[in-house]
Amino acid sequence: MGGAPSTAGADSGRLFAAGVTYICCGAWPLAYDCFTRSTREDAPTRYNLALCCFHVGWHEESYRLLAEAERLLNDKPGKGSGLGIPSMPRLQPPEAFRRWDAASELPRCPLLPETPRDDALTLILRLRAEVAFHLGRCEEVRTIAARLGHRYEHLENLLKTID
Repeated sequence: MGGAPSTAGADSGRLFAAGVTYICCGAWPLAYDCFTRSTREDAPTRYNLALCCFHVGWHEESYRLLAEAERLLNDKPGKGSGLGIPSMPRLQPPEAFRRWDAASELPRCPLLPETPRDDALTLILRLRAEVAFHLGRCEEVRTIAARLGHRYEHLENLLKTID
């Protein structure tokens, strides 16, 4: 790993897709290598790298990458942010899906370029709160939980252990 050359163009897209597949299998080192070699400088790539780092316990690097992902997401909403779909009004999912989402643990899913911006920000913030907890940044966990409307059980559980 690590010694393989970086890649641009179509191969970069294939490496990104391979990294997504590896995330879905929980193959964190292979996913990390693919995203690193893809040379993409966008929010989805930074988030996916951060997710890999989180799952192997490299919390400082995960935190740094999540800050980059959020910055890239906010720099140029829509075009250029690495996300093909800007924020747009949408229908709420059925209640069963909202309950499941609120009760679910930290998502292990990759961030895709097609992910709507609001959903991407939610994924970034949920992971950032978890990483901040592991780094002892309790006030940040509180801030993120509030920013997300205190609707995620796993974040509320973290807050209970802090308080």
